[in-house]
Amino acid sequence: MASLRKSLFPDALSLRVEQILERRLFSMSPPDKPTLCVGLSGGLDSVVLLHLLAGLCQQRFVLRAIHVHHGLSANADAWAQFAQALCSRLDVECAVERVSLLPYAGMGVEGAARAARYGAFERQVCDVLLLAQHKNDQAETVLLNLLRGSGLRGLAAMPEWRMQNTQMGILRPLLDFTRQDLADYAKQYGLEWIEDESNQDSRYDRNFLRNQIIPQLETVWPSASATLARVAQHAAEADDLLQELAAGDLEHAVQGDAFDLRVALSPLRLRNVLRYWLTRHGLQLDTRAFEELLRVAFAAGEDAQPALHWRDRAIRRYQHRLFITSSQILIGQALALPWVMQSKVDAWHGVLSWQASEQGIAAKRLNQAVLELRPRLGGESLRLVKDGPSRALKQLYQEAKMPPWQRQSNPLIYLDGVLAAVPGLGVASVFRAEGEAGFMPLWRLL
Repeated sequence: MASLRKSLFPDALSLRVEQILERRLFSMSPPDKPTLCVGLSGGLDSVVLLHLLAGLCQQRFVLRAIHVHHGLSANADAWAQFAQALCSRLDVECAVERVSLLPYAGMGVEGAARAARYGAFERQVCDVLLLAQHKNDQAETVLLNLLRGSGLRGLAAMPEWRMQNTQMGILRPLLDFTRQDLADYAKQYGLEWIEDESNQDSRYDRNFLRNQIIPQLETVWPSASATLARVAQHAAEADDLLQELAAGDLEHAVQGDAFDLRVALSPLRLRNVLRYWLTRHGLQLDTRAFEELLRVAFAAGEDAQPALHWRDRAIRRYQHRLFITSSQILIGQALALPWVMQSKVDAWHGVLSWQASEQGIAAKRLNQAVLELRPRLGGESLRLVKDGPSRALKQLYQEAKMPPWQRQSNPLIYLDGVLAAVPGLGVASVFRAEGEAGFMPLWRLL
C-alpha cells in the first residue's frame, strides 16, 4: 500500500497545485488567458514547481520563468544556463535578470539578495508570480521571525497568496508540502536540479536554523516543521481577524488624511488601528520605532509639534492628530504653469488638481490668465467673502487648523500676479465663479 501511495503522489501534487491555482485565479478575475511567471532559481523546489505547471493545460494560461542572477557565486553563470536549458526542454520562455546588491547595502547579504530578487520580480509583466517555498521553508521563517521578536504578522510567515501590486499577485502553491514530498516528485520524474553551495554556509541565519537547529528539534519532536507551519496558519488567522477589526475602527479614527488620537477606543484597539493605518501608507515600523511614536504622540506637550522620522517619511503630530509626510518639508519657488485638470509639479514635490465647484475660480479666468504657484512670504491676505474684509492668511490657517508644515509647503495660486486662491482655504471672491463653471484647486504632497 505504501508503494502505491508513493506512485500516485506526483499526480496528487499536481492536482493540488492546479486546484490552488484555479481558486486564486478565479478570485482575482484575470484575463481569459493569464500569464503565469515562475521564480526559477534552478534548485529542487522551483524545478518541481515549473515541471508541475508545464504539465498542466497550457491552453489555459501563458507560462514563463524568471531566473534572477545575483552574481554572488562563481557558479552563477552556470545556474542561469541551467535554468534556460530546462525551460527550453519544457518549451517555456525564460528571462535571466542580473541584479546588483549595491542599492541594498547595509541589509546583510541575505537581506540584500532577497530585496534585489523581489525587485526583479516586481518588474515582471504577468498576472501571477509563482514561488516554490514549501512547508519546511515556512517553518524556518516562523522560527526566524520568532527569534527576531516579530508579532503575529511575522509569525504568520509567508502567505499562500498576496497582491504584490495592482496588476500582479504572488502565489506559493507548495506551502502544504514538505521538502521530502518535492524530492519524491523529482525522483519519480527523473528531474535534475542545482545545489547552491551557500545553502551549507551556517553563517547565514536561515541556513543555521535549517542545518543545525531544526534537525536537533526534530530528534525530540519529529513533527517540529509541520507544527511550526501550523503556527503560521493560526497566526495568519488571528492577524486577519485583527485586520478586520482595524478596518472597522479606521472609519472612526481617520478624518481626511489625519489620524485622530482622541478616538474612543481601548489602548489595545488604538495600537492595532494605528499600526493598520501606518501599514496602509506603506510604513512598517519595528517595535522600538512604534513605541517611540506612541511616546512622542501622547507624552509631548499640547502645544508641541513632535515628529518621528522613519527612513524618508515622517509621522507628525499637530494638536491631537497625526499626519504622514515626507521627512523633509521642501518649499518651492515661484513657477508659472498651464492650467490643466491635474499636473504633477516636481519643483514643488506635489500634484495640483482642480475639482468642479460653484465656489471655485471661474473657468474663463483660468483660461485667460497667467497661472503661477508662489511660496508664502508672509503678510498675504485673502478676501473670501465678497462684502467682507480681507483677512491675513495666518489667521485663516489657524481657523482652518492647518498644520504648520502644510502652511509652508502649500503653494499660493496667483492669476496675473494677484493672489486668487489657497488650497485648503478657498478662493478670493473676485475670482469666484458666479452662475458659471468653476474649479477649486486641490494640492497633494507626494
